[in-house]
Amino acid sequence: MKTYYTNNVILQEMNNLIHSSCTQNSPQLQKFQTALIKKYFGALEVSCSNAKKEIYLKLAVKKGQYTNVTVHYNNLENFLKSCVENDSSNLSFYQNMLIFYNANAA
Repeated sequence: MKTYYTNNVILQEMNNLIHSSCTQNSPQLQKFQTALIKKYFGALEVSCSNAKKEIYLKLAVKKGQYTNVTVHYNNLENFLKSCVENDSSNLSFYQNMLIFYNANAA
């Protein structure tokens, strides 16, 4: 099993996993989408309404205070791909996600 990816491979595989998560109806892949959105927005809670094309976020404003935000999207796959960032801390997170989801898909 491959446990290390180069930066370009990580980004490409994340795009592949996002595509798969949008074309397959799987609770595990929906959890992947939620984890990606939580990481990108720093959200405490995330829920999605594919019918309304909305994502509901609970974000910390300051200690002990939270706000709810609704994000609208036209295309879920493009939205999720826009949440992928190319920096060292995120690439490490993505690598761990790839290892987890590839291991569980096998």
